[in-house]
Amino acid sequence: MPPPPRPDLDWDEPAPSPRSDLTRAAIVAAAIEIADREGLEAVSIRSVAAALGVRPMTLYNHIPSKDDLVALMLHEFAGELIVPEPLPAGWREALRAIARRSYAAYVAHPWTMHAFGRGTRVGPNMLRRGEQSAAAIAELDLDPADAWVALSILHEWTLGHALHVVTLREDVELEGQLSTADPSEFPRMAAVFGDGRHASADRAFDLGLEAVLDGIERRFAGVAAASDRPRATSDRPPATSDE
Repeated sequence: MPPPPRPDLDWDEPAPSPRSDLTRAAIVAAAIEIADREGLEAVSIRSVAAALGVRPMTLYNHIPSKDDLVALMLHEFAGELIVPEPLPAGWREALRAIARRSYAAYVAHPWTMHAFGRGTRVGPNMLRRGEQSAAAIAELDLDPADAWVALSILHEWTLGHALHVVTLREDVELEGQLSTADPSEFPRMAAVFGDGRHASADRAFDLGLEAVLDGIERRFAGVAAASDRPRATSDRPPATSDE
């Protein structure tokens, strides 16, 4: 049986209490600071209350549970993913702006890459971000299935590269193992992984992003270079999902 639906979460800041200067926005901001510094596992009602200098029970007057707190944190983060309107003219420029903004936000808040997909409720900011992405690709006039695939590929590159950057930044042991690999035994790897892995992560992201956009244009926008390739969407059964 599916789990019972959770009570609705009020995404807007409630009216201020005459008994306290504490706001829900301040609670969410403190929780995000902890998550940015120590990871999502360090966020609790108690740790956030300590950061704000209040008793834990005080927070429950504003946010009913930790699950609700995480949902509000992701809602606040999703606001950072939205490119200020108007979007750049042209589908390619618009998607580039969306991807770059998302990449920067994920790298700045690594905990978000582990928080999505854990049953967290989708807030209005995430829906607005989805609407902006759909509007950006609308110029290509794709059928909905192809538009979904194109946006998914773009998102997966963005999220995947951000996760790669954060992993190498945080995993000192992995970096040490790469540094000590014997070049006489692994000459080709040493040539590529030596100086190459220290190249600018932002430059690598931009190069990959342009390759993804080129692929979207070739595959979905009807460019002649891809017109002789079979489409891969005809006979494949729909993928199953637990979501």
